[in-house]
Amino acid sequence: MFDKLKNTIKKMSKTGFFSIFISNTFAKVVTFLGSIILVRILSKDDYGIYAGVLNALSMLLLLNDFGSSSAALQYLTENQEDQITQQKIINSAIKIGLVSAIVSSILILISPIFYPYTINEVKKLTPFLFLMPLLNLISNFAPIILRSKMENKKFAKFNFVTTIFNYSFLIPLTFVFGLVGAIFSQYAYAFASIVYGLFLIKPYLKSLIGRAKLEKKEHRNFLKFSLITQINSTIGTLLIIVDTFIIGYMIKSPEILANYKVASAIPHALTFIPTTIVIYILPYFIKHNKDKKWLRENFKKIILYSFFGFGLLSLFLIIASKLIFNILYGSKYLDAILPFNILIIGFFFTACLETPCSNIMYAMRKVKVNVVVNCISLVINIISNIFFINLFGYIGAAITTTIIYIIKSIIYLLYVIKLFKGDV
Repeated sequence: MFDKLKNTIKKMSKTGFFSIFISNTFAKVVTFLGSIILVRILSKDDYGIYAGVLNALSMLLLLNDFGSSSAALQYLTENQEDQITQQKIINSAIKIGLVSAIVSSILILISPIFYPYTINEVKKLTPFLFLMPLLNLISNFAPIILRSKMENKKFAKFNFVTTIFNYSFLIPLTFVFGLVGAIFSQYAYAFASIVYGLFLIKPYLKSLIGRAKLEKKEHRNFLKFSLITQINSTIGTLLIIVDTFIIGYMIKSPEILANYKVASAIPHALTFIPTTIVIYILPYFIKHNKDKKWLRENFKKIILYSFFGFGLLSLFLIIASKLIFNILYGSKYLDAILPFNILIIGFFFTACLETPCSNIMYAMRKVKVNVVVNCISLVINIISNIFFINLFGYIGAAITTTIIYIIKSIIYLLYVIKLFKGDV
């Protein structure tokens, strides 16, 4: 038993799991500490405006790259040994992503005309970030290429260094220029990430850059997979940010937005742990996506370890919540403890079930069911948010989020079990 565990740890170390885990842990710790510093630098109103700008940007960036980077990961991993096919995939992905990025940039720039801003400062500042979709498109491809090549250690370096870039710009610029500095630090971070990403993928650029193009039918299939992936991603993002949007729209208070931002900070930050696991295992699950026995055995291990680990973590955070808030945020944010505890319950379900199940379905190209479940969840989420926020204020948003996570987790688990049995 000990030897088997030892060999497993050795293999994980060699293939870069611990590099990814350490870099993601570092990234989230720095992000979390950075957010605490930001709360201390900015006034409560300014922090609420900053949260509102980021939320509006997320809403306007829902097209993202139209799923081209996610589809590229799937197709590049499946065609690791075929250089020409990989060139074709990259060309299709860039074309699709570029069109989407241009549309998103225009939407952000003209957003004051149509977007339902409720805070005037958010309306003024958000359009200044109109170049972010194009910069995000470029920076997204470096980590995708590294993951498809199983370069987990280089991917970990990218995470580590770009996190340093982010807060090396965000904190000093906020300290000197206040809210405006925090907003415009996004550009400095994006440019630095692009330069470093290109440096890491330099050995692969020659083999990946070419004029080869997918045939019309292949391109349509790639576009179809991209579209389905993007729909899932868009709805998934909406499920995360729609609560903040509805709170801002219904309550119209920067202070309430700040409270909810603080309450959700730790639960959202902790998603890095299941995300780290998925980042590491997904290429392997894609590689074995026809071997149901392999998938079933490894899926059981992930679920078992997740229930034990995330169960203990969630219980500790709920018990120690008052102490955590006093130390990290101060007494002015103690009224955010209740929604925090509710969101931790939601985190437990999404970490143990929703995240691993949805990604295994993705690896097996069973993405249509995600679209159906996500669409239904989004409708329920919006209706529930309006209902519960009317009843309980911003705490109602936390209740809705947790209910949705529980429902989705159960549905995905049942579907994956059916997949392994061959019933679907």
